[in-house]
Formats: sequence, C-alpha cells, structure tokens
Amino acid sequence: MTDEKVIESYKIVLIGESGVGKTSLISQLMDQTFQHDQQSTTGGTFSTKTAICDNNRTLKLEIWDTAGQERYRSLTTMFYKDANAAVLVYDITRKDSFEQLEEYWTKQIKENSPSDIILAVCGNKSDLVEKEEVNEGVARKFAENLGAVFVSTSAKNIDQVNNLFMQLVKLYTKCNDVKFVEEEDSTLYKQRKDTVKITKENTIKKNKKKGCC
Repeated sequence: MTDEKVIESYKIVLIGESGVGKTSLISQLMDQTFQHDQQSTTGGTFSTKTAICDNNRTLKLEIWDTAGQERYRSLTTMFYKDANAAVLVYDITRKDSFEQLEEYWTKQIKENSPSDIILAVCGNKSDLVEKEEVNEGVARKFAENLGAVFVSTSAKNIDQVNNLFMQLVKLYTKCNDVKFVEEEDSTLYKQRKDTVKITKENTIKKNKKKGCC
C-alpha cells in the first residue's frame, strides 16, 4: 500500500478598509500580477495555493479577500468564524485605514474568530514611503500588543508579499522553510479564485441550513 500525502486546509482572511490593497496582495502571491485600477471587492473572494513545509507538512491555503466597505461589514464576519489566520491590512499613506484597524477591525476579529487565530499586521504600499502617514514604529507596537507579526509590504513591487504568507504558515506548522507550489508544477491542487456574493438573503439561507435535520 502506498502512503498518501496528507494535505491540511489552512484558512487565511485578509481584512481592513477598502482600497488598502488586500486584493493586490493576493494577486501578487497567486500569479505575480498587479492592476492599478483594481476594483473593490464586493462580498468576498477566495483563492487557493499549496504550501510545502520542510517538516513534511503540506497545506492547501484558502485565502479570503473580504470587502472593506461599510455596507458589507455586518455580513463579512461569517468569514472569520473558522479562520486559522487573519491579516489586518492598512495603507501606510492613509492614517484613517490604520485607525480603523485599532478601532474596528481588531474588535471584529476578536469577537468573531477562534481564540487561537494567528494574526499579522500588514502595512501595505511601502513603495509610497514618501507619503507615509503611519509611523512604522507605532504600527509595530500595535502588532506586538496584539501578539501579531508585523510585515511591511508593497503589493505593487511584490516586496515582502511572499514573506507575509510564509510567516503565517511557519507559525502554524512550526517549520523553518516554506515553498509555494506554482500551478504548473503541482498536481495536488489547481489555483483558483471563486467569488462569493453576500446578501442578507444568502446569509439567512446559510443559517437555516445549519439547523437541525
């Protein structure tokens, strides 16, 4: 009998204000692309990618991109409930996006996610450091107080994007090195991106299905 490779599922959610670059971070991780005119996420989308660790653990990353617009906030909390990790993203050129992490998004993730969730704080758009409105030292202290890792990224230049997700995988698997498998090299999983439209009606139907019988 041949040994079958055990592949674990690992759910990561990206949260934060609209326009901070959550979609662009995922696009760079998935296929090294960047769009200047990226449309805002409505509801949520997810992509999958395979990570192989040096301690013989293989993860299927399910990476969720959630809407930051206020009108979707009460509905996107459903994505946090079974998340293994969350990335709180802010735009270094927008002080308000960091303030919302402190005042709103941190509270939401604490109230709606598992107690053992792994957290990361991501200061995106490091290529625009000359327009910086959020001191990196302040952001690092915020992450430290949360027990989160801090990574400064540029979704435009792909700087530190892979490192962000690698750190989350390393913390979960307790490994030292991670390799992301490119689609053409992998027969385990095919990268994909699916859109989930969130409406009050869909939420009600989903909750009904969870009931008895």
